[in-house]
Amino acid sequence: MRRLSVPLAFLAAVSAACGSPARPPSSPTATPPSPSPVSGLADLAQDLDLPPAYRNGWAVAADFAIQDGGYDQFQRAMQLHVGIPTPSPTPALLGNELGPDVVPFPRDQAWGELAFTTPLARRGQALGFLVLDPVAGWTGQAMALAGSLGVRGGAPAAPTRLSQAVDLTTLAAGTPLTLGWSHAGFVRDGLIPGPEAATWRVVIRDATSGLVLVPAHDGQLLTSGPVTPVDASAAAGKKVTVDFELLGSPRSFVFLDDVSLMSTTEHLLNGGFEAASIGPWTLTGEEQPCQVVAGKRTVGGLEIERRVFVRPDRRWARFVDLFHNPGAAAITTEANYLHELGAVTNAMIRTRPGQKALTAWDGGLISPARRDLAIVHGSSALVPEFHSASAPGAGDGSPNVWTRFPLTVPAGQTRVIVQFVVLTEFATGDSPGATATPTQANLEADAIVAGFWSSTTYREGMTAEDVAAIVNF
Repeated sequence: MRRLSVPLAFLAAVSAACGSPARPPSSPTATPPSPSPVSGLADLAQDLDLPPAYRNGWAVAADFAIQDGGYDQFQRAMQLHVGIPTPSPTPALLGNELGPDVVPFPRDQAWGELAFTTPLARRGQALGFLVLDPVAGWTGQAMALAGSLGVRGGAPAAPTRLSQAVDLTTLAAGTPLTLGWSHAGFVRDGLIPGPEAATWRVVIRDATSGLVLVPAHDGQLLTSGPVTPVDASAAAGKKVTVDFELLGSPRSFVFLDDVSLMSTTEHLLNGGFEAASIGPWTLTGEEQPCQVVAGKRTVGGLEIERRVFVRPDRRWARFVDLFHNPGAAAITTEANYLHELGAVTNAMIRTRPGQKALTAWDGGLISPARRDLAIVHGSSALVPEFHSASAPGAGDGSPNVWTRFPLTVPAGQTRVIVQFVVLTEFATGDSPGATATPTQANLEADAIVAGFWSSTTYREGMTAEDVAAIVNF
């Protein structure tokens, strides 16, 4: 049987303006690479933990840095440190320590501080429900904050609901009728402390009045297994809806299968989700915010706000950091970002033409290799620090990459740094050779660099004020 996979999460969204950027284009128009079919990602052995229709998995920790992006392509990324390294930048930056004058962004975010903001990913934009063969043991990392980037169905008053309308008026009142289904449901562990409880509700409602005729289940989300068929005779003789609802936790997921409403015949269509679409089931629920904003922290005299933006059908995640100086005097410092690559000492790292991005692939001579990646850091007077392996299998590189930015923030003003991390579905290391190159990572990185100003794709969700304060593009 196929089963319907339902990634859901729940948190009230906070609206944010998505104003048009004020800065004129500074580079030629660039068309991002066309995405390959998302369904093909299920065939990647190292990424069977991806939710359906998701191109990547990013686990964002309590310091708003990536922890374990994808299948260890990143051990971590975008880990922010503020201050000027001592005593000498290069040796320090190739390690993990920058000296006593550099302070990391605190790892102490709590769920209640976060704001999920517009823009919204509407259902049908590689979100919502897909019908596909089940993948056993799906327990890997989810999108940002271990909550699928705030993928949500709604508050308890408006949960995400999967429904089918059924006309039972041909049955006499009281005709024996049973409702059954099977499901696997769970609440994921989160890297940011937050709510864990979830409610799983299954009811049959009168289609006209909305009154509950059969309260099949209303309680804690069960872990897995078939459900003992429920007596649904109260629905006989009426037009009804069969409703499956999940609410209450931003980290809730359900796999649903084998739904049946039986008298002497089956009254539901596509209860096993074997059809090419989910019809005649319908999905209702709120649209899904694409951006999450951290609670502000003061580091090195600067008030810092971190934002993560991801659309599940794209290969990249965008990090926007706002540095505000609330004091009476200008502050001069550095923003240093640590990215630790999963290929460790075998990472093959290259700078893209234009010096605004790095791409990397796994030269460890293992199969399956980790997927190709990129870090798009934009312009800076401080060049990135990294040490690539000299050749595949050489093991003489460093897993650590630092992107670095000098910052001078006048009193009362704000400066913004924008960076992107990219994971493609390709693994150059699976076919190593003398001309091996992370082609798709190069294309994605180059498209971001060339199109940052000419395509609103890369600035979506940023206000005009944010854009005017950018210092690295």
